[in-house]
Amino acid sequence: MEPVDKVRARADALADLGLSPCAGSQAIRDAWRQIAFHSHPDHTDGDSSGFSRAKAAYDFLRKEGLVTKGGASSGPPQPRRPRLKKRIIELPLEDIAACKAILNPDQRLPQMHDEADVQDRSDACVSDHVPDAVGCYGRHLTYFVTTPVHHGANRVALPTTVLTNARHTEAEILSFQSKDTGAGEVIIPDTICERKFPGAKSVRIRFDADQDIRDQFWLAG
Repeated sequence: MEPVDKVRARADALADLGLSPCAGSQAIRDAWRQIAFHSHPDHTDGDSSGFSRAKAAYDFLRKEGLVTKGGASSGPPQPRRPRLKKRIIELPLEDIAACKAILNPDQRLPQMHDEADVQDRSDACVSDHVPDAVGCYGRHLTYFVTTPVHHGANRVALPTTVLTNARHTEAEILSFQSKDTGAGEVIIPDTICERKFPGAKSVRIRFDADQDIRDQFWLAG
């Protein structure tokens, strides 16, 4: 159920209990007790329609966390926060191809630490990388690159529209310098993340990412 649908469902459930959208936990309990007593089939010659509708509304509001234990002394109701789900998306071949296409030898690149600077690939040997999967944890993204980081200049092309409904894949090239070779992780600065990755709260890249690295993503809190 989408967030907008949940808000509408909560309002409908409160209306079934004769309450306004801002009703608190104690008001919900009191309304349910009144309706449960007066609309019970024993008091309505066997008609259970009003009782059933009110019970369904009350059960829904309890499930959503709008009915707290302790009544009025418990403070305002706290809607249940949705639990973030982890998922790993295997990038389609067309997304990988789009990333490879922009990694051409003659392209001038912005430095990850300062996009105002540019680096000509001809000045040094540059190692290119393309991810084959991305892990999503809410709005936090982790790109998995199977190739290792190399000492010196590295470039990685990333699809930036993972969290959007864009029809066409958009990709960005990011460059960085490494003092080491092998596995590693690069965290994209917030300033670049905000501009280049719509909807993402954080972005990181895992290099030399084998199945063990992916398993660590699933197990991490």
